[in-house]
Amino acid sequence: MKTLQPDLKDIAKEIKNLGNKIDKLEKIVETRLIGEKIPDKYEKKALAEFERKQKTGKLEFLPFS
Repeated sequence: MKTLQPDLKDIAKEIKNLGNKIDKLEKIVETRLIGEKIPDKYEKKALAEFERKQKTGKLEFLPFS
């Protein structure tokens, strides 16, 4: 199967867009985990639930795909 030049340009553009989105997500995660922002009520509840499950051994990680 031969890939056309315009297709490669579209693929490169999409990869750049994904890279930008990943950068934005990394900044959000860093802000939340490092503590630049005080966690809200929901985040505190989610963290407490995570720690409880971790201590009791009921924490389960599922693959994305």
